[in-house]
Amino acid sequence: MGGIIEAAEAHHHHGHGPANRRRRVVRTSAPLLVRHPPGDGSRVRGAVLVLHGAAGLDEPVENCCRTLASCGYLTVAPLFYYETGGPTFGPDKAGEAFAALELSDLEADLAGAFDYLSTRLGLPRHRVAVAGFGSAAHLAELAAAHLAAAIGPEPPPWPGTPGFDPHAPDRLVLPAGPSAADDLVRFLDAA
Repeated sequence: MGGIIEAAEAHHHHGHGPANRRRRVVRTSAPLLVRHPPGDGSRVRGAVLVLHGAAGLDEPVENCCRTLASCGYLTVAPLFYYETGGPTFGPDKAGEAFAALELSDLEADLAGAFDYLSTRLGLPRHRVAVAGFGSAAHLAELAAAHLAAAIGPEPPPWPGTPGFDPHAPDRLVLPAGPSAADDLVRFLDAA
């Protein structure tokens, strides 16, 4: 695994003293899987916020991050399941686990990822594209990204979530599969 997991903010989401056990003290955003392009970082072409779907931070999401990084794009993938105990869920529990995530928490996770990219890495928001897997495709619209792609889009489980509009400018819908990352690179390169 070439990437590292970093917290998007410096604060812990929990306390360490006996009075704070099982109690959330400071609300922060999700940890991030970050993959840097090879080299010294001087040729970063842009950044892509990669949003996992119900299955979690699984192999297709990690493969997408690897492919994008190898093509010069810095990738950041928030781990939305950071409070539920693991990076992935099996097919029998994935949909229920994803639907249980609060939309306000997901919005905070997206804001934390954008903040990480701008504050720590100096990448302005207009240089950040968003790619969402499955139901997370709708979070790409919620993030109001300039460029957005939906990979194997599925209906959102959260009421009030904006739908992914495949006809809007600078939007792309891709079927889930092994060629999705390569097609995404071509889309980003053409933008």
